[in-house]
Amino acid sequence: MCFSASASFIASGALATLGGVSFVSAKKEDKILAAIPTMFSIQQFSEGIQWVYLNSGSSSFAAGYLFLLFAFILWPIYVPLAVFLLDKKERKILGWFVLVGIIVALYFSVILITGPLGINKVSSCISYSFNFPFMDFVILAYLSAVVGSLCISSLKIFRYFGIVVGFLGLVSWLFFEFTFTSVWCFFAAIVSLMFFFYIRYKRKVNTLLAIVDKKVLRK
Repeated sequence: MCFSASASFIASGALATLGGVSFVSAKKEDKILAAIPTMFSIQQFSEGIQWVYLNSGSSSFAAGYLFLLFAFILWPIYVPLAVFLLDKKERKILGWFVLVGIIVALYFSVILITGPLGINKVSSCISYSFNFPFMDFVILAYLSAVVGSLCISSLKIFRYFGIVVGFLGLVSWLFFEFTFTSVWCFFAAIVSLMFFFYIRYKRKVNTLLAIVDKKVLRK
């Protein structure tokens, strides 16, 4: 699997187009979901810019920090908050995931502001390297806020998005350890297109997810 400037720009364009369509057509309560592909498009565009710099023998800290702003500060807050706002059944427990996400985002904000950032091309992927203490604990907290909040939601669309993103995160860690952040965000960006199809075909998608749930429970 190879990643490049063209891959990032194509992904960004597709996400921006479909995300924009879904945001315009979405009902008020679904706009928080419809915005996700569009935000991923900005993140992927920043990585496309980074590729242009890397291919010329340099790097862009502006593009790098913009990418990491989404990865480590926006997503740990936005994802559990979106689940909290839309899932009224599990709000009591989801509030704790939002709190964890805020703490994680504040932690990374301090680290990114005070520490050095390294940006390199490794095996056709981008590596963002910086030092942060308590790495294992922080990663666990991050995954709890993002993937955990999705998986415990009573809303099927969130649960399945969480399962797929969590699985792709495991694949990214096993096969792209040194470029994990870049690769996982790319995968998550593509998978986020399920929100476009969910909003556009909400009734049909809910029926399909209900059928899948029944089959899983039977097993």
